[in-house]
Amino acid sequence: MIAKGAEAKVYYKSGDTSVVKERTSIYSTFDKALEAIVLHNALFPETQMTTIGFTRDLDGLFRIILTQPYIGCQRLATKAEIDEMVGTKGFHDNGDGNGVNYISDRLHLEDMHPANVFIDPQSGKPICIDCIVKFIKQEK
Repeated sequence: MIAKGAEAKVYYKSGDTSVVKERTSIYSTFDKALEAIVLHNALFPETQMTTIGFTRDLDGLFRIILTQPYIGCQRLATKAEIDEMVGTKGFHDNGDGNGVNYISDRLHLEDMHPANVFIDPQSGKPICIDCIVKFIKQEK
């Protein structure tokens, strides 16, 4: 099965314990793209991403190939459930009116919509499978 989004293609074979993702880098540098994966893994260890390669698509866009544990979806998380989950990690809604972006003292969490955060059927808790994590630029 291949699921396509604006930023990633996800490959899953029934019965496998992981998925393979081909993720477009939206980051300004290669280092920032890898940094985002490390930050995701620190914040969401239950859906840890492992980089296995790099490629370019037909349009020449750089893509990172990675694996991630397959997580079943009981249902999509609600905004309140996402707010509570990220709140326990020190984040709050950034107030931009979109309801999918959060901040802490040092980090931005973006793209935290229900298709990227859903309820894990095993734990019954919200689980983030894909978001954008960036350091907040510090004023000098």
